[in-house]
Amino acid sequence: MATTNARSFLSLATIGTRRFKSAPPPPVARALSRDASGAATASAGSLDAPTPSRSPPQGLLASLYERYSVAGQRRRIELGQNFFHAARRRSEESAWYAPGHIPPTFRNKHAMLTMHVWFLHRRLIRDEGTGIAGGEGDSAVAEGSGSSSALSKDSSLLIQEELFDLLWNDARCRIRAEGVPELMVNKNLKDVQQLSFQYCTHLDHVFEEHAGDAAKRVEELAYAMWIHVLNRDHETSDDLIKRLATYAEYEFQNILFLLPERYFAEGRVGWGCLPDFAGMKDKTGKVLPFNTPAKELPEGWIQTLTDAGDAYYWDTETNKTQWEKPLH
Repeated sequence: MATTNARSFLSLATIGTRRFKSAPPPPVARALSRDASGAATASAGSLDAPTPSRSPPQGLLASLYERYSVAGQRRRIELGQNFFHAARRRSEESAWYAPGHIPPTFRNKHAMLTMHVWFLHRRLIRDEGTGIAGGEGDSAVAEGSGSSSALSKDSSLLIQEELFDLLWNDARCRIRAEGVPELMVNKNLKDVQQLSFQYCTHLDHVFEEHAGDAAKRVEELAYAMWIHVLNRDHETSDDLIKRLATYAEYEFQNILFLLPERYFAEGRVGWGCLPDFAGMKDKTGKVLPFNTPAKELPEGWIQTLTDAGDAYYWDTETNKTQWEKPLH
């Protein structure tokens, strides 16, 4: 467990030195490389970890190729972006903030995004036979899904770096969108990073310390949700906290042990169902109103930000971008 914990999140203190855009460029600079995806797919076969050889330098050369080759870098950027966009889309589901009654503040939304990035981070560092056990039945589940990773250890580590680079770059854009003066952006980003590290370390602790006790694990998860997602708000419904904890417990099992290796290696993430917020009660026992999420954008469109914090709209299916809000 000690080795797993050392790799789980303490190593992320060095992540975030490189910056990559988290979405296609805005309309003013629409230099999209349409053949990038095809080139990455065509070269993906040569990026798999080679069969272990008796000659140690062979593994070293493969590692260097994976880290420094153009094809390897392209593949890592593509996978990192796929993972980050999957986490962001799930964290921005309007169900969290309408029927779920989570205040849609910067910090709450960032905590939801951080949690989903953490699920993917945990999957990336899961080694064969040494992953964190989330419950008594996890070993059998892991065996059923195929425990041998389709991504090499080096690839997984480098993709993590890309994933967190994108998270910090996205946070910087959202900080600017809040109207923070440019001279204060980096200071605020450091504060956001510190909160993110604390949250992820807390989640690491929950699943490692209470691996064999599901009831205690969910109890500690509820405490983590209250601290990091709901900012210790004493007016928060206990019912909401429990539903968030149950969701986090299930999603951990889903991403680490149920998501097929070949899908994950392609950057395809299948999240579980969102919590059912119907009939949720406040602290007095009164049923909270079910606020139906408003569908603000057509299917496939999302709002994203430039590096300067200006909003624009992106069709994730066609890669079209525009400044004007698309109509239904």
